Amino acid sequence: MDKAQGIDWIARQWLGVRWQHQGRSREFGVDCIGLCLKVFESAGYVFEDETDYARRSDGSRLHRVLSQKLDRVRAADAQAGDLALFNEGRGAVHVGILSRVGEELSLIHAYAGRRKVVEQPLSTFARPAAIFRLKGTD
Repeated sequence: MDKAQGIDWIARQWLGVRWQHQGRSREFGVDCIGLCLKVFESAGYVFEDETDYARRSDGSRLHRVLSQKLDRVRAADAQAGDLALFNEGRGAVHVGILSRVGEELSLIHAYAGRRKVVEQPLSTFARPAAIFRLKGTD
């Protein structure tokens, strides 16, 4: 299993961890960004962490940072281990890691509405605003 293929497996190890805004640990919880950072870190990819963000920002900064650090891919080419960015209201404010259950893509994410990390069918969400992949994992 290479790093990119193992990302969704690593993400599943976080299922059930509680949601906490700006959280970065299993013990105290994670938010959507914290989950992605910790999963990527476990796979050997380390990114600079920025925790000076509001819970409800306009999303422009998040989109910009992801565009600089990751490769954008077409939605039709999305695969397990990719990162999905979602718009809510004013802009891109939620991220999660794509996984696969059978033939269907799903999303592993720290979901404030459920107060924990969950996996849900991607089809239950609005279409992602963008899909990103770790550089060099095509």
